[in-house]
Amino acid sequence: MKKKDLIFYAGTAVLLAFSTQQVKADEQHASDQTPENTSAIVATTTSSEAQNTASEEVGVEKGIQTENTVATEAAPVTPTLSNNQSSDKGTSDKVVSEQPAPAVVASRAPYGARARVVAARNESVPQQESPVSADLTIAKSESDGTFTITAKNLQGLDGYEEVKIPFWSHANGMKDIIWYTPSRQADGSYTVTAKASDHENADGKYEAQVFYVDAKGQNKFVKKAFIDYTAPKPSADLTITKSESDGTFTITAKNLQGFDGYKEVKIPFWSHANGMKDIIWYTPTRQADGSYTVTAKASDHENADGQYEAQVFYVDAQGQNKFVKKAFIDYTAPKPSADLTITKSESDGTFTITAKNLQGFDGYKEVKIPFWSHANGMKDIIWYTPTRQADGSYTVTAKASDHENADGQYEAQVFYVDAKGQNKFVKKAFIDFKNQSRPTASLLIQNNNKDAGTFDVIIKDVYSPKGVRTVQVPTWSDKDGQDDIRWYEATRQSNGDYKVSVKASDHKNSTGKYHIHLYYIQNDGSRVGVGSTTTEVEFRNAQTKTQTGIKNVNSGAGTYTVTVDQAPQGRRIKNIRVAAWSQAHQENLFWYSTAPSGMHTEVQVSAANHQYQSGNYTTHVYVDYVDGGVEGFNLGQTALHPRATVDQTAFSPRVTNGQRDRVLRAAASLVGVRGGTAAHHQLVNDYNSVKPLPVGYAVKTTDDWCDIFVTTVFQREGLSGLIGRECGVERHIQIFKRLGIWNEDGTTTPKAGDIITFNWDQNSQQNNGFADHIGIVESVSNGIIHTIEGNSNNQVRRNTYRIGHGNIRGFATPRYQ
Repeated sequence: MKKKDLIFYAGTAVLLAFSTQQVKADEQHASDQTPENTSAIVATTTSSEAQNTASEEVGVEKGIQTENTVATEAAPVTPTLSNNQSSDKGTSDKVVSEQPAPAVVASRAPYGARARVVAARNESVPQQESPVSADLTIAKSESDGTFTITAKNLQGLDGYEEVKIPFWSHANGMKDIIWYTPSRQADGSYTVTAKASDHENADGKYEAQVFYVDAKGQNKFVKKAFIDYTAPKPSADLTITKSESDGTFTITAKNLQGFDGYKEVKIPFWSHANGMKDIIWYTPTRQADGSYTVTAKASDHENADGQYEAQVFYVDAQGQNKFVKKAFIDYTAPKPSADLTITKSESDGTFTITAKNLQGFDGYKEVKIPFWSHANGMKDIIWYTPTRQADGSYTVTAKASDHENADGQYEAQVFYVDAKGQNKFVKKAFIDFKNQSRPTASLLIQNNNKDAGTFDVIIKDVYSPKGVRTVQVPTWSDKDGQDDIRWYEATRQSNGDYKVSVKASDHKNSTGKYHIHLYYIQNDGSRVGVGSTTTEVEFRNAQTKTQTGIKNVNSGAGTYTVTVDQAPQGRRIKNIRVAAWSQAHQENLFWYSTAPSGMHTEVQVSAANHQYQSGNYTTHVYVDYVDGGVEGFNLGQTALHPRATVDQTAFSPRVTNGQRDRVLRAAASLVGVRGGTAAHHQLVNDYNSVKPLPVGYAVKTTDDWCDIFVTTVFQREGLSGLIGRECGVERHIQIFKRLGIWNEDGTTTPKAGDIITFNWDQNSQQNNGFADHIGIVESVSNGIIHTIEGNSNNQVRRNTYRIGHGNIRGFATPRYQ
């Protein structure tokens, strides 16, 4: 390009900067067609004039200095808002179009702006798009709070993707702006309906703009319009009807107007007589006709006479209660009545409360008298059930000691329970009381150790007019009620005080609030409450978890030791059971069971109890706690490779008596298992684990389980084939018969390892009735059969019977190897 051409284009850019000062920026739309191999000549300037002429597009604030593009792609511009344009029909601004311009970018600049030449390789000038325009109107309906926004006579939108209309209220400063996608109409116009409720029902000016989205996905501003709006005030008709016969009010809100966007309706209701103390906020039910209704009971408002008031509120989109209407009604409750009196005996600290001359109690179920001291703020309230007397009155005696021996005013009220089980207030009475023989003490908490979970209770100034034989301090934690309560007997100190030391470990290691009460056992043997206090307990150093482990592994000898350590502050251990096996289906499972030996218990596991199998031994530990709980531990696998010994053959399933010994050991290891425990549940689970199930029935933990015990013992030893599998004794006898191991004669002397069955309905031989119990013979000596039976008093127990006992149904003799 020649030097003079460069000078010409630079000059043109400067002139453009001058000429565009008078163009409405919000209506500028120049061509964005740039030839493919053409670079633009750009003139840039800066000017403080931007604060007066800057564009005001949607999302761009006033006062931001912008750089406009002429003859290249232009960003949409939000027009300056007019303060005097408003009507029921929205007004709009026309789009001012410009003549095509060369491909030059210019910013608003003062005269004399300096141009900067960027680049130029091609002298061709891009073509400018046709100007765009539209008519934009807003119509409103204040009755239903809607706006209809219409863009029509759209020109110059060739190739556009879609039309968008942003709409917002000026009152909210564009915080409520919504970009609507209008619907195209048959005449080519676009329309959309907006709700004032979607714009917080703001009053004042609203603004709409119309944009089109060009082929590049850019929003292009076309037109804007304004409208003024005043939200209709919400209204409703609120009525209250009453039924004095049953003491109810029906409150109805209907003809609701201006509730657009509301979340819910609420109706507070109260009696004027109680000064809003009885106010209840009701949530009414919406009816099919759009009204809301709720029924209130006078009994929920103390059956007060006089004027009642209801108000209706709606909850708006911001969660605020908005008042709408109020209504009133007068009410006189039908009154039950009674005379209520309280007499006292301050010498022995008792009150006699009497209700007589009862009227209007028709259909009542019972009479109740709550009684409490004002000094304790109803914390000591007791609901007494008085005794009906021959004259129709009701009376009850209350003790001041049951109300913490409080001095001052006491209150009694009389209620009757109506046919619906509701308490109905009738009368109240008061009496003043001064305890003339009141025990006293000062109750203090000292040495509260947050790490150790301990504290001391100090009782000073111990006194009772009847003398004090014993000082008792019941103490418990807030957790789970009084399940950890402990009655301490305080120890007298040399200075005359009494002391109790409390440890969280004696209260299930509970932390948090502890309750400490003080009682005296007086010299006449009576117990009297003196006072109470509370304290907060922490136990930062508590050790509450039982610890288990494995040590002393001797692979060659086939032994290892399982250790179980009682946690110092943990639950007390009652029994320890260890299950160990190495075969995939637990064929060599053996159960070890022992009571704890102090805080540390060791259980020896030996391959001798597991057929001297070589492999990885799985070890499970089950800890039974004194509180009835069970905790399980999986100690993983331990590799054992026992060397052959002369004793090994004694545990081979192919050696005489080997299988019998395994069955007897397995049965003995379960002695003490109770129904409902984890070990019992495991018996049931093991039985159900082998498919198909006998007679297709999966047993439950609530079923009788004597035969489940026998079947599972053999199953765990891999010896189910010796006796078959069943959960019903009579059906099991049929299996014994098919196996050829059944002996019908109940007078026979069995051998260890035999199966023994019983019929409890017959007590003589020969016993050939229906069998209903089963067990395993452990030994026979001196004419006595020793057995191990499941579900004997709901546990695995050892029992004894004389040979030929009348309840014995018969025996089965498995063919052990």
